[in-house]
Amino acid sequence: TKNSGASDPDDSFIKSASSLPAIKREDEEEDDEGYHSHKQIQFSEKTTVHEREFSPKDVKMDHWDEPMGAGTQIYDPVIQDILNFRKALGFMNSPYPFSDSFGSFDTREQFLQSATDLYKRLHKFRADDSSRHIPFEVLTVIAYDDDGNFDVEKEKTMCKMFKPCSKSDLVTYEDFLQACDTMYKKLRFFLAAVENASKIDTVLERTANYFFFFFLAIVLMTILRFDPWSLLLSVSSLLVSFSFALGPSISTFVGGVLLIADRRPYDIGDRIVINSPTSDDAFQPGITWFVEDVNLSYTTLRFAATNEVATITNGSLAQLRIHNGNRDQNALVTVPLFFRVTTTHEEVMQFYHTVEAFINENDQAWKRIKFFRTESLNTALGYIEYRLRVEHVHSHQATPKIMIHKGELMRFCLHEMLKRDIHAIISHSPIDLYIEKGQGIQDIETDLTMDGPKKKVSSLPKDAVFKQYH
Repeated sequence: TKNSGASDPDDSFIKSASSLPAIKREDEEEDDEGYHSHKQIQFSEKTTVHEREFSPKDVKMDHWDEPMGAGTQIYDPVIQDILNFRKALGFMNSPYPFSDSFGSFDTREQFLQSATDLYKRLHKFRADDSSRHIPFEVLTVIAYDDDGNFDVEKEKTMCKMFKPCSKSDLVTYEDFLQACDTMYKKLRFFLAAVENASKIDTVLERTANYFFFFFLAIVLMTILRFDPWSLLLSVSSLLVSFSFALGPSISTFVGGVLLIADRRPYDIGDRIVINSPTSDDAFQPGITWFVEDVNLSYTTLRFAATNEVATITNGSLAQLRIHNGNRDQNALVTVPLFFRVTTTHEEVMQFYHTVEAFINENDQAWKRIKFFRTESLNTALGYIEYRLRVEHVHSHQATPKIMIHKGELMRFCLHEMLKRDIHAIISHSPIDLYIEKGQGIQDIETDLTMDGPKKKVSSLPKDAVFKQYH
């Protein structure tokens, strides 16, 4: 078998073994029909050349995310969990929530200054004296416990937070400061959400206490042989009249209370979009609102585009569809690309590989390419439309950052297409203007030759001059 013309020894063994008759062994059992059933068969661990070529990495599979909540279980909290939560809240409200070495802070400016001082101290541990960045290994020191064991999950969390460069494995000052600023915002929003939830729970507790003491009073009066039902029947007619007058308002108020107490579709600081339940509109960055305050009666929102503040009752929001950008997964960005009709498949694939390399290099902004496919074809205008959909590392809560990265991606794609001379410049559809029969220029009909809509312009001045465009 060492010769080049010899066959594979495993293949020859299989061929020769298939021609042998069945032999009953001591480790076999024979059933009623005479078939042999092996108790245990041991195969050779030798791997053939063809088997070594099988690898799932060689097959291009579509990306698939695990379902949310798959394999996770929610347990009821015990007393120890509640005590730990209260201890964590007390630590967050302390003057030194990020340890004494980080420093105290009351405002965002003080926090950023403390983060800068920390980066200066960590900068002393850089490997290269001429480098302005610190290695990521310096930050992963806190992943070791007192016994010297390394926590891999903590390392993954830090890698997701600081996003070191994949090539050099370095953390720049800008990335470090932005990561700390993001953590500061999450801390403030979390404390505000906890405080607001505490207020709502207090109101719900008081309401429950009112109903409890009311029914308790009725039970006690019944035990003491007082008749509370005659008093209730005397005011029943008044209650019925009030129910007809305030029924719709009460039902709307109860729907709003259930929205906040049960569904809780948003928290303070979330970026949301409000649409009709029957609307097909998705998350639109231009019409987003920030949640400023929440209570059982109404919600205070701030329009992200103009900073206008609006107050909306929770009952009216209960009937609408609310998109919460903070609870989304990674945002998807779609970029339309127009190629010339004469562009070959090889040129398109070369362009795709260039964009893929750009996405991999900018892993701090982009995660992966979801798809790149042909969307439409128009030979009359001479273009082929492709759709490029890319997954961003952030959710829709970071809409301004996503839009900036989308603009950079669009400029890169346009630059590569112009450099390769494959970009299609779409001209306007040809329009024919003609004068209908009538006295003078009274009615002009604009007919779009591409089966477009027809529009009429009436009562035009007689001295109007029209040209025919092709």
